[in-house]
Amino acid sequence: MKRTTLTLTLIIFIAMLGIAQEQEPKKNREIKTMLGGNSKARGFGALELKTTEIKDDIVLMPGVTGGMILNNHFVLGMGFYGIANEVDFVGVQPVTKQFLYGGYGGLVLGAIIAPREIVHIYVPVLLGAGGAYITENDYRNDNGRYINEYDESSAFAVIEPGIEIELNITKFFKIGMGASYRYVTNSSLVNMTDDDLSGYSGSFSLKFGNF
Repeated sequence: MKRTTLTLTLIIFIAMLGIAQEQEPKKNREIKTMLGGNSKARGFGALELKTTEIKDDIVLMPGVTGGMILNNHFVLGMGFYGIANEVDFVGVQPVTKQFLYGGYGGLVLGAIIAPREIVHIYVPVLLGAGGAYITENDYRNDNGRYINEYDESSAFAVIEPGIEIELNITKFFKIGMGASYRYVTNSSLVNMTDDDLSGYSGSFSLKFGNF
């Protein structure tokens, strides 16, 4: 089911890339924003907050993305996300309460549909890797300081296609709301499977640049 969802999402992404390649009839059209103005978009940076579910826990994953917008339609950049809150669960080896930490990041490719409209669509896909580690002691000692001890750890590969609705506020600022599916593979954890680490996410972002 998850592979089917991923495949369908990638097909939609490729189709939207084709739409975005259409030439605009007027090169000097103004980008429409809520506050008006014209912009020549090239670079951007964004602060993002994702919410997802891992082992029945709601997980907050703040992140940063940035890169270049090419020809107003294509995005080439990088994105990085990390687990911000405590994620605890009952392990299988040993059968005891454990804690999960980690994050992921990588290359971001995207297509922007109708970027000059106030409300438009952004279709990104992240291709990258991440790491996860599991402890039994909340990763802190008796003094509350973090220590470098954990029960197991693993790197993994990740593919995360998504879709966002973006709203132009000014020619330098816009907001985005969207959803994505995080597909994790090739991890070697005993107490957490690839399926456990995979899942849907909702996101909210603040984006800055010369749009």
